[in-house]
Amino acid sequence: MQYRKLGDTGVDVSLLSYGTGGPSQFGQKTGVDDAGRATLVSRALELGVNLFDTAEAYDGAEVLLEKALRGHVRDSYLIATKWSYRLADGPVTDPDVIVKSLEQSLDRLQTDYVDIFQIHGMLRHQYDELAEGYIEVMQKLQQQGKTRFLGITQMLTIDTKNESMSTAMDRHPHVWDSVMFKYGIMNQWPAKRSFPLAKSSKTGILNMAPVRLTLTQPEKLKERMTEWGNNDGNNALDWLSGGDSSELIRKGYQFAAEPPEVTTVISGTSSITHLESNITALDGTLTDEEFTKLKSSYGDSASPD
Repeated sequence: MQYRKLGDTGVDVSLLSYGTGGPSQFGQKTGVDDAGRATLVSRALELGVNLFDTAEAYDGAEVLLEKALRGHVRDSYLIATKWSYRLADGPVTDPDVIVKSLEQSLDRLQTDYVDIFQIHGMLRHQYDELAEGYIEVMQKLQQQGKTRFLGITQMLTIDTKNESMSTAMDRHPHVWDSVMFKYGIMNQWPAKRSFPLAKSSKTGILNMAPVRLTLTQPEKLKERMTEWGNNDGNNALDWLSGGDSSELIRKGYQFAAEPPEVTTVISGTSSITHLESNITALDGTLTDEEFTKLKSSYGDSASPD
């Protein structure tokens, strides 16, 4: 396993990390039970994975993650969780909600602290109005030792050009230890502004969902490429994968991990076999020719894929 620093925190993070969200919802949608999750997490740790990302909104995933991590020494892994500021009746304005959210997460995770406490799915048009109040409360929680670092995450389906994350790093470069957003073959927009800002502010990047939304679905991928006028009638991206869907996923992970600004690439699989394959993929890299073609062909892509 390769490791990269989380911004300027000095903390080493595995190049592939594990996420408890996504379609499988930590195995809840794929028939994995508590024993299976424990086996999955143990295997991930054996392979060098040391960051586990979760959230209060992930349908009980914090409780399930705590069960799966039982028996493992706390300082052998990192936990990142998130609180959701957007409610049905509008954004959170009461700072007590933030405090309560983290305290509930700590209780569900049965730990005294999390390593990264994140705002979940911040939107650009709300950032300036809300950030200062949120930051003040979150920094107090940090000072109290309830979280080591602070982060903020993208709502990809709404903010496909990652404006919220670039705004956060631009406005408060010394506050956010990490940002979470998608960078992959199908959405390369962060390379335009977010990567330079992360480099200058020394902010860690947690790269979420780089393959799962479209690269894993051949028909959806073909449809998207046809929309983009970049499909010759064959399966999309056959030139890269040789028509092998598993090879396309492997190369998708390699593309996602290529920028040095990326700290880690998050994988949300509930399959040990897939987890092992994803980790193995990051032992290799694309050729210069493949990188060049992907970037020249899709460098302006900003789709929710």
